[in-house]
Amino acid sequence: MVEVRTYEGDAVDASQFVNRVWGKYYGAQGPLTDFQPRMLDWFLFGNRLATREYRLAAYSGGKLAGVLFAEPIRLRLGTRTVEGTYGSWLSVDPAFRGTGVGQKLTETMSSRQRERGALLMLGCMEDGSVAERFWRKTPGLRAFDTLGLWLRVFDAAAVARWSKTAAERALFTLARPWLRGSAPSVDTVEGIRPYRPEDLPACMALVERMMESVSLGYAYTPERLAHQLQYRDVPRTLVLERDGAVRGLVNFYTLQMNARGPLTIALVDLLAFHESVPRAEQKRLLRVAMQDMVEQGASCAVMLRGPCVSSRLMLGTGWLPWAGGTRVICALPSPEVEWPTAPRVFTHLR
Repeated sequence: MVEVRTYEGDAVDASQFVNRVWGKYYGAQGPLTDFQPRMLDWFLFGNRLATREYRLAAYSGGKLAGVLFAEPIRLRLGTRTVEGTYGSWLSVDPAFRGTGVGQKLTETMSSRQRERGALLMLGCMEDGSVAERFWRKTPGLRAFDTLGLWLRVFDAAAVARWSKTAAERALFTLARPWLRGSAPSVDTVEGIRPYRPEDLPACMALVERMMESVSLGYAYTPERLAHQLQYRDVPRTLVLERDGAVRGLVNFYTLQMNARGPLTIALVDLLAFHESVPRAEQKRLLRVAMQDMVEQGASCAVMLRGPCVSSRLMLGTGWLPWAGGTRVICALPSPEVEWPTAPRVFTHLR
């Protein structure tokens, strides 16, 4: 008999279970994220806003059969800001496939969301995956257009060796002469420095302005933004300071992806500027951030395309539009949800 209750393990246990299960289901399909303990600690276990009630596990005879984790978030829904969750890492041990473990996890998550006033779960799913086939069967699911990415390659040879398909390996090999570039060191650039806690009010104002055009997606409170911008050694945030005030920020972290071996990628979550910052200064901050990514061992960087990011800025600093193959989903919606028409989506990849 399977019992669903609050997860009993820590970030290390979760990392081992999720990576093992995802490797079984997705290892042969394409690049696979290595959900390291440091990442899960930042997202969930060390995040004091991510309460335990949304970390669910299914147990059978003392054995862990599956997990579904979510983080409580503020959610932009049309012109309103409401309570919601961001869910991911649904993992069911292949030994329990077909026994209803996933359904029991989602039913319990839905119940806990309703008890706490959360209207829906925001998430992402990969086209054609086991996860897509499962989530498509859940009542009320809303799936939106495929998410595109911005891609910036720093080491084309490494990316070519790592790429799964022959076409991608050939593309990055041929593109090597055009993908070279450098940027000044973080420590030598005037007006650009690492984030400090006293920068939070200014950064919050920048993020709120960035979100003005968004009608569906992840929204921030000051407390959640503080955790996003600084937590141990996981996220890295650089700010642009002009005339004594913070006028721009870029926030990213590094993760390992596995395909034909490991590759370190920098994933940009936030990029925001005050309207007074000229394009040249925006480029300068992004270039310095890219150099920092290289120094952190990243061979390339990615960022979701969306209404919050200037295409002109990204193209002007060497980023290329790339197919994402991932969709934003709204799962387990409350009956009173009023969906925005033609939603402009902002979220993170987790």
